[in-house]
Amino acid sequence: MLPPHSDPPASVPADSGIAQLRPLIEQVAAGRLPVADLLGAFRGLHEAIERQGRPAYRSKEEARLIWDVLWALEFYSPDPAREPNPAEWNDADAVLAEVQRVGRRLQEL
Repeated sequence: MLPPHSDPPASVPADSGIAQLRPLIEQVAAGRLPVADLLGAFRGLHEAIERQGRPAYRSKEEARLIWDVLWALEFYSPDPAREPNPAEWNDADAVLAEVQRVGRRLQEL
């Protein structure tokens, strides 16, 4: 499962809202941040954004892409082989692959 919520790494933009998530995705996708930073911070950041009210996405496509990352994290396990159905779980490499796909798509928007 996901690591317990931790404070965002210092490399996470100080902006609030979705403006924090998109650069985090893009930095991890580009290899400027390790996927561990995303694993530790993304979900907690998104939950904090939702507690502030409805997130202000730039478009429906951006919303879908951010939710694609959340979905990948929902099924993250540090060791999928230990899960009841290992094929249903993502390891860090699978999460990184999804973040890279999403990062490319965000750049196209």
